[in-house]
Amino acid sequence: MLPIHALYLAALAAAAHPAEDPTPEVEPVTAQSDDDRLDELERKFAALAGDLEDYTLADVIPPVGEAQNGVGPAGSKVYRAAEGSLSIGGYGEAEMLFPDGGSNEFDLHRVVLYFGYKFDEKWVFNSEIEFEHADESFVEFAYLDYLHSDAVNFRGGLMLVPMGLVNAIHEPTTYLGATRPLTESYILPSTWREGGASIYGDLGGLDYQVAVVSGFDGGGFGGMSGLRGGRQKGSEALSDDMALIASLDYTDTPGLVLGGSLYSGDAGQGMVGGSLETSIFELHADYKSGPLWLRALIAEASVDDRDAGSMDLSGWYAEAGWDLLRDNEVKSLYPFIRYEEIDTDPSAGGVDERAITFGLHYRPIDQIVIKADYADYDNDLLADRFQITLGWVF
Repeated sequence: MLPIHALYLAALAAAAHPAEDPTPEVEPVTAQSDDDRLDELERKFAALAGDLEDYTLADVIPPVGEAQNGVGPAGSKVYRAAEGSLSIGGYGEAEMLFPDGGSNEFDLHRVVLYFGYKFDEKWVFNSEIEFEHADESFVEFAYLDYLHSDAVNFRGGLMLVPMGLVNAIHEPTTYLGATRPLTESYILPSTWREGGASIYGDLGGLDYQVAVVSGFDGGGFGGMSGLRGGRQKGSEALSDDMALIASLDYTDTPGLVLGGSLYSGDAGQGMVGGSLETSIFELHADYKSGPLWLRALIAEASVDDRDAGSMDLSGWYAEAGWDLLRDNEVKSLYPFIRYEEIDTDPSAGGVDERAITFGLHYRPIDQIVIKADYADYDNDLLADRFQITLGWVF
């Protein structure tokens, strides 16, 4: 510490030679009134709020467009999102069921939220979270895509199985009926998803996908629901037996999708009961031109080397709709009819049934649909029923 006399001498020197003021001279500022300052703050806040609103609407919730990359219109929004941004979408279905000889029932069948994130032009995360019957929740898919090119892309995670017309693209505005066809519920058991990896792309009008996924758990096979009980849904799924899937669609003609798919894999999963060699084959067509909407699918499946007995399943359907409001740019109204036959193997507890379903499919706007139809089953193994469904996508 400096002695007291040194501090005194330093103070005298500073008083004799004061330091120059480093602060530059500034022009005097005209004082703003409180009202002026408040107006300026309001302008800045309005500009900031506008920027935030533009970002929220344009980037977080992109508009619904066409289906792409093997998922439905709302589910594929993330592919059109800005890089480095979150994408949100969803769909839902509420149903009123009037079965012949049974109790009427209201069911909030499903409320679905899509969450996706586009890291950059190559990497995309996409997911579908579903709440069913107002008290159950499921992850329908959650995967990462690497978008290499139009012709070759890679996917890994919990994926929708690329078979049929409804399983991958199952939002309520994408098919005519109030319910999904039986063939695409029990033989192609929508919504069918398994963990695995795939390669997919567009080869100039030919869309393909090749996937390896966890196989069925064959312990759930049998009964009216056919193969549906064998879905593992990615929940601690047994994966001793894997399955190979290949699908191919011709899409080069506007409005036409024509294709098919194959599934092959064991379903025994190392459990007692046999290897359960499971094979599925299906062909499908969907055609929309002007007011006409046609759709058809045929599927066959077999389960061999099963201690409880082999299974043979088959089904097909054809449906047609005609838009009575074809000149309206916003609304559409399709009266439609569907004929279907399904055999889930009576020897395994299944049904052999034929059904005619007819009704109306009305869209007041493109993202909302109101459906009403009546299903008449020939053999009465299933109850005839009238159903009204309210559906939405966003």
